[in-house]
Amino acid sequence: MSRDEIHRVRVNIAGTEYTLRGREKEQRLFDIAKMVNDTMQTVVQANPNLDTKRVAVLAALNLAEELLKLRDQYDALMELLDEQTKTSS
Repeated sequence: MSRDEIHRVRVNIAGTEYTLRGREKEQRLFDIAKMVNDTMQTVVQANPNLDTKRVAVLAALNLAEELLKLRDQYDALMELLDEQTKTSS
């Protein structure tokens, strides 16, 4: 399999079937869909009266917050690594 190959998978997110296409391996596409579905389910459990659109937006906000936290952690680790590299030289 080449990296340029397009993979397609059928997934279910919040009760709706989607076909995902991407250059990632099929398992990775399934994992992405599961993460989105799980996040939406968490939002629904906390807010059962929200419509699907609002659930999707809140799930996107939750995932964006998680991404930003991970980026901050990555930046802090890179700074620490850079500092340690400079003091070792």
